[in-house]
Amino acid sequence: MPTWLSETNYYLKIENNLYTSRLVQLATVGLDNNPSVRTVVFRGWTESHEMIIFTDKRSEKFIELTKNKNVEICWFFPTSKCQFRFRGLVNLVSVDDSLFYWNQLDTETKKMWTWPNPGKKFKKDNNKIITKNMEQSYNFCLLEVRINHVDQLILKKPIHFRRQWLRQKNWIEERINP
Repeated sequence: MPTWLSETNYYLKIENNLYTSRLVQLATVGLDNNPSVRTVVFRGWTESHEMIIFTDKRSEKFIELTKNKNVEICWFFPTSKCQFRFRGLVNLVSVDDSLFYWNQLDTETKKMWTWPNPGKKFKKDNNKIITKNMEQSYNFCLLEVRINHVDQLILKKPIHFRRQWLRQKNWIEERINP
């Protein structure tokens, strides 16, 4: 296991009692070539240390990722005053390969993928949620982020601590100026 992953899991464990500890900011390259950032939920790690996030195939985020798979994720742990930034490439996992994760979701969460199209104009009569069929929604997509760069910043007095890890054949760790 790379040391950056054990560091991340350490801070996640410290702040696990806070729901916000699972919220991360995902930045993509927009269709207009401008940055686009939003908050998403961290869902875990794969066996090969890729970050797992879920999305809706109808969202702008999904469309952006089909055009450019480069992402950066910022994860801040407020109690610990520790920030991680992860850079990598997204793999959009097929429906068949994401069934395991779909089955882990509770019924209320599964309903999110039956809502009207994200980002479209709200219509009052369009708030009907399909609840009969909770088979895996075509709209559900699993994102696996293959991380190739990690930057950690710990905000401590009098001097902040910062280091980075770069993926080459093996992970290379280096202390850098805050």
